Amino acid sequence: MRRIKEDFLEKLEYEISLKDQVVLEIGCGEGTRTIAIAERCKSLTAIDPDAKCIKLAQTQNARPNVIYQRGIAQDLLFDKREFDIVIFTLSLHHVPVEEMKAAIDEAIRVVRRDGYIIFLEPSFDGTLFESEIFFDAFDGDERKQKAAAYLTMLDHPGLKEIAEFTDETVWVLDSVQDFVESMSPKRNLIMLKPFLEDNKYILRATRRVNIFQLKS
Repeated sequence: MRRIKEDFLEKLEYEISLKDQVVLEIGCGEGTRTIAIAERCKSLTAIDPDAKCIKLAQTQNARPNVIYQRGIAQDLLFDKREFDIVIFTLSLHHVPVEEMKAAIDEAIRVVRRDGYIIFLEPSFDGTLFESEIFFDAFDGDERKQKAAAYLTMLDHPGLKEIAEFTDETVWVLDSVQDFVESMSPKRNLIMLKPFLEDNKYILRATRRVNIFQLKS
């Protein structure tokens, strides 16, 4: 399963520049987006709660200006005002709902007063999300968590929104087995091949990007 299209960084830089910025990425996974962010900024610290993902990122996606380390959004082990920009990459909706505000509080603490907090989050449309729900694949039905993440960021008393835009991520699959190995479907497997054939083995997912600054 290969990601063949995603333009959120290009669109982001129509709004703000990453050039010469000190950036924190929350939810880096194995670092596949991290390396694209690193190409645009001065330095990047990338964290993820999954130690295996961090190890893979360190070995497969190392860059001179990137530091990978294990960490959680709700308890950032950084000093106050340490970063110019904080980016949540598809991660806020994975934080327990009751702890989402605390995760944003932490981002506010570590970002500089004139800095930015950016959320890349999955939206609700696209064949990838249809497959997650119908086949109980990958992370399954996350509609409640996505809605909670969106409301939490919009309602946070310490943030003011300066921009919101949408993007789309597109993947191509080599085969049914590629989907099984990548997405771990658990039900309706008899319908998997017809679903993929109908979609020409291409899956799409809409994304939403929200950019905030701190309220004065």
